[in-house]
Amino acid sequence: MITMVEKQTIIHMYRTRGYSKRAIARELSISRKTVHKVIAEYESALSGPDPDSSLESVLTVATCYDSSRRGRRVITGSLKDLIDDCLEKNARKHAMGLKKQCMRGKDIYELLVEKGFQVSYPAVCKYIASLAKQKQEDKPQEAFIRGYYPPGESCEFDWGEAKLYLDGRLHRLYMAVFTLGHSNGRYAWLFHHQDQLAFMESHRNFFRQVKGVPAIMVYDNMRVAVKKFAGEEKKPTETLLRMSNFYRYHYRFCNIRAGWEKGHVERSVEYVRRKAFSINMHYSSLEDAQAHLLATCERINTRSASPSTSNKTESLAADLQALKPCANEMGCFQVAEYKVDKWSTICMNCSHYSVPDTLVGKTVTVKIYSEKLVVLHDNDKVAVHERIYSRQKGWSVKLEHYLTTLQRKPGALTGSLALKQMPPKIQALFNKHFAGKARDFVFLLQYARDNNFSDNDIMEAYSSLAGRGVRSISADQIKAMMHANNEPGGGCTQPVYLDDIHPDKSSLIEDGAMRILMDLSRMMDAGDNIKITTEN
Repeated sequence: MITMVEKQTIIHMYRTRGYSKRAIARELSISRKTVHKVIAEYESALSGPDPDSSLESVLTVATCYDSSRRGRRVITGSLKDLIDDCLEKNARKHAMGLKKQCMRGKDIYELLVEKGFQVSYPAVCKYIASLAKQKQEDKPQEAFIRGYYPPGESCEFDWGEAKLYLDGRLHRLYMAVFTLGHSNGRYAWLFHHQDQLAFMESHRNFFRQVKGVPAIMVYDNMRVAVKKFAGEEKKPTETLLRMSNFYRYHYRFCNIRAGWEKGHVERSVEYVRRKAFSINMHYSSLEDAQAHLLATCERINTRSASPSTSNKTESLAADLQALKPCANEMGCFQVAEYKVDKWSTICMNCSHYSVPDTLVGKTVTVKIYSEKLVVLHDNDKVAVHERIYSRQKGWSVKLEHYLTTLQRKPGALTGSLALKQMPPKIQALFNKHFAGKARDFVFLLQYARDNNFSDNDIMEAYSSLAGRGVRSISADQIKAMMHANNEPGGGCTQPVYLDDIHPDKSSLIEDGAMRILMDLSRMMDAGDNIKITTEN
């Protein structure tokens, strides 16, 4: 096939320079038949009713050859029948749900070679592709009508998957994505599971974020939204009914395999995931990843990336202003009852969570959230745990729940799982100063809990004592320093006098003993320093 440049050159040499057809063919190394065909087309255009437009068409439209009637020279007869038979078997397997056992083009080619046919692999692929193209052309094409979404009327919801490293470990997380129909505003949250609790919490978070509720929420046929199919009618889940009644919005389901009916969010899942996590996949915790995701959505919602989104800020403001007000937030939890076992734990989904050891053998009420558990006994909160999402059985054990038992069995503290799950600094404090005095360490923790001191308060007191040069630290010294640090103006470098901490007369003897103990510690440290200096 000659190019457009060659065609114009032929006409120029014939029309302007006066070359003959034979000379043009010889000069350009082109067949005389081709030259004759081009010149004939040119002369036909000049003799037409509108020579100018016809000549312009000849000089601008490239030559096109019709190869639709060209027959195949290799894939014919029994060779063609064998390929068609393989493709027909593939269609039957696909209908039976055996699409992973269908033959590929390479498999069909190898079968043909084994049968003794002389054919190339590209020829087989081109024949298969031509059949698929013909089938697609024979199928009637569907037209789509672009819809209009008034501000605040509709919002689409869908799930997406994201794999991230949390604290060095790879986790498969699920991303709940909301997209407003009018402005295409996007919001997303991460969860460990794609369950009813995450479904409820994601909606609560979204309504809290936008400070309102759209008139209609659009869902596909996801399990958390559709309970069962009754013919063409879809029965919603109890969770969806509960949310729609509480927040007073309508819901609509898409038809099966009709993703274009919620095309905003279908595109949003891929877009938000790519913008948020395509560069950085490592985060310290789920909260860290969630904060990054929210910041990414905020950046997307305030940036105009194309002329079609030039008024995105105004459209989003109109969407948010048109939402129905949301006065209250729905409680997103499930309630269950568990019996406390001999380990002073409750077992849920093969994972154990500790409760105070005074509840062994009793039944407790558990509020189950998507990311945490709240344990109640007689309507009092007794324990809070982060949920364990692991294929292996896990234990979440807090040492503060076993203080009553450890007061009777202090020797069990050293090798306990509860100590291993304490903060690393608390473990280091125990190993350095209380390895042989487990009972004192238990009483220190009990004292801290009774007086509303945290682990951080204990470590701050220890750091204060170590900073003053006290090397042999006892539980009583840490108790005194915790009070000193929490007094107005606490944490100073002045000596700690316990008369200010315990003004009641009943504790004067104990306070005096504490002062003597701290003075002796300082004197012993000073004596060690003098001895070392003398030896040197």
